[in-house]
Amino acid sequence: MKLKKSAVLMTALFLIGLCGLLLFPIHYTNVLVEQTHCRISSDQFNLQWKHSVEKTRWVENYQREQQHFILRYTDLISFGAGTPNDYPIIFQKDGLVRMQVNRQIEQINWIISKNMQGSIVVQQKIWPIFQQHPDYTVVQITSQQQPLWKAWQIGECL
Repeated sequence: MKLKKSAVLMTALFLIGLCGLLLFPIHYTNVLVEQTHCRISSDQFNLQWKHSVEKTRWVENYQREQQHFILRYTDLISFGAGTPNDYPIIFQKDGLVRMQVNRQIEQINWIISKNMQGSIVVQQKIWPIFQQHPDYTVVQITSQQQPLWKAWQIGECL
C-alpha cells in the first residue's frame, strides 16, 4: 500500500513538474517575413549586408533583452553618407572598424534585397535570407516571450 501511494505521489509530482515546464515562459527572437515566422533562441545575433554605395560589408550585433534589443556594435570597413560619427571606435584591424553603439531598439524592421545581400548570422551560422524572398521584403524582428509549449511550435530560423 505504501509503495502504491509513493508511485501515485511520484506520478503527480512528475505531471505537475511537466505542466510547470511547459507553461514556463521562454524568451526568443521572432523573425516574421511574408506571413511566416521562425525563432532565434540565442540571445545574440548579427545582421549583415552589403552597403549600397560603398559595396562593403556591414555587420550589426544585437543582444536580445526582455522586450527590446541592444544594438551593441557595428562592424564596417569604410565610412560613407549616414555613417554615425559620434560612436567610439572599440576595435580596428586590417581595415575593419568596430564602433560601440549600445542603443536600445524596440523592434527591427529590415528591408532585404538581392542587391544588399542581407543575412542573419547566429552562432557562426549564416542565413542568407535575401535569397529566399523577393526584393524589398520587410523582415520584422521582435523580442518575444511565450510559454515553452507555444515556442516549440515555432521552428528555429537556422
